[in-house]
Amino acid sequence: MSKKVQWRVALVVLAALVLGASVLLSSRPDTGAAVASPEDGRATQESVALGVSAQGLPKEVAEKLEAKAEELARQRLAAMPTAPVPPEQVGGFSRERLGAQLENYREMLSVQGLYNQNVKRRKVVESILASPQGAEIAARAIADEAFAHEAFGEMQAEARFFSIEVVKTAAKRGDDRYLLGSVDTIARELTAVGGMGQELNKGRTTDLRDLMHAFIDVKGVKSLADGDPGLVRSLGYSSAMPESVRRIYDEVVFLRLKAQYGRERAAQMTASLLEG
Repeated sequence: MSKKVQWRVALVVLAALVLGASVLLSSRPDTGAAVASPEDGRATQESVALGVSAQGLPKEVAEKLEAKAEELARQRLAAMPTAPVPPEQVGGFSRERLGAQLENYREMLSVQGLYNQNVKRRKVVESILASPQGAEIAARAIADEAFAHEAFGEMQAEARFFSIEVVKTAAKRGDDRYLLGSVDTIARELTAVGGMGQELNKGRTTDLRDLMHAFIDVKGVKSLADGDPGLVRSLGYSSAMPESVRRIYDEVVFLRLKAQYGRERAAQMTASLLEG
């Protein structure tokens, strides 16, 4: 068999494997599994997607792969529970705007685990940011659990998950007020709970971790390495926080620095940032 034929066969096998994997992967990012952090062994938002591209595949294989992915996404949408009808107005947002946002999130959910997940979700996020109040609804869904429940019903966990991607993309464009506003609200909420000696809500601590990861993804790990304590303060951090909340900042910052600078240096840099 010639090398050219071997290459084509390998691509076809890869396509088949990817297609098979896309069928087997979970279609629903539940509260604990999708909005996840590396600290507890789960994937971050960036690593949830397979990130496999059809580029380089023979045209007919790529077309079949795309068609199958589209079919699976349609089947998943059809199998989802009927979208809840939001009240006429929630938090100052109309039923029409909330309904459109919910449909966008359902579309993002329908491609979970498919080879083209990243591409499809990026397009939907762009559409949300281009829509009236899209970023505002996303930020509110993250920061206000009561709003998320009322506006999105049983889809509130998925709404919060996908909303983080929306505010992260807005921050990449230079508008980080939605991301920073969301993380500050959650930090204050957890500080109040922890200050009363109560156990922190797991979902909210996960939201805080994911927002921190999103911010670091936007700014780059080097921004932490530069040693400016103002960076973590912009994420709502205060040395006066309860230890249970400070630990979240410590773990996320250390994890990101360790991956690039090693354990010993990361520990020193983390201490400098959080104690500065």
